[in-house]
Amino acid sequence: MHNMSMKSLFVLGLLVWGVAMSMPVSAGVLASVNGKSITDEDFQALIAGLPMHQRDLAQKDPATKKRIIQDLVDQELMVQEAAGEKLDSSREFKDALQVMRKQALVNLLVSKRLAPKMTEATVKDFYQRNKTRYSTDQVHAQHILLTTQTDADSVLAEAKRGVDFQRLAEQRSKDPSAKTTRGDVGYFSRNMFDEAFTRAAFGAGIGEIVGPVKTSFGFHVIKVVDRKVGKTPDFVEVEQQVRADVQRDILRNYVTELRRKAKIKE
Repeated sequence: MHNMSMKSLFVLGLLVWGVAMSMPVSAGVLASVNGKSITDEDFQALIAGLPMHQRDLAQKDPATKKRIIQDLVDQELMVQEAAGEKLDSSREFKDALQVMRKQALVNLLVSKRLAPKMTEATVKDFYQRNKTRYSTDQVHAQHILLTTQTDADSVLAEAKRGVDFQRLAEQRSKDPSAKTTRGDVGYFSRNMFDEAFTRAAFGAGIGEIVGPVKTSFGFHVIKVVDRKVGKTPDFVEVEQQVRADVQRDILRNYVTELRRKAKIKE
């Protein structure tokens, strides 16, 4: 199995500071700050969220390891200063602790339930079933954005009756750029816009008007102006993108199932 973690969907990046450090004082202890030991466990915890090649560098390169220990020393200095000012009793700290608790629980759940599903076979099968998603094909389209489906149905009917599409975009679209672009979004590939939008555009023929298509922005009426046929890249060319898409699908399906079993009021 490829050593990738679904935690990448959630985990924040590491914050790095660089100043001076103390020399290690005993086995397993890398530094000491006002009597508080910084151990190899602290070091390993800090680098755990890094990509594999960065973890290897941190463990094998003395200069890199020294910088990270410096980071831990600086962090401990600030922790002690904050504790001295009793910031750990503040409302802000308690609120932040709650956020971190939730994030940690989510990370652990993802690692336990979802990461094992990221097998080589799963990733390669996904690629085989979705090859066209990664093609370099392009579509040139125009669109009209509406707030409600009723408005979108009305505009779609007008466009299909032969009313000039770009004039409708200029007059009716809620897209702020419509007055300038007249609804023209130019050429785009499958990974540039919302999945529902691109699926509809790539599924239509030249000159065809389709919709309404719902996205997070509203309801779209789309007209395909032109198409450019590209190529489908080999798996190795798009492997990282495929893995990201599989991770996203696994997470989305899992959350959808949790929603289905829960009682939610929104």
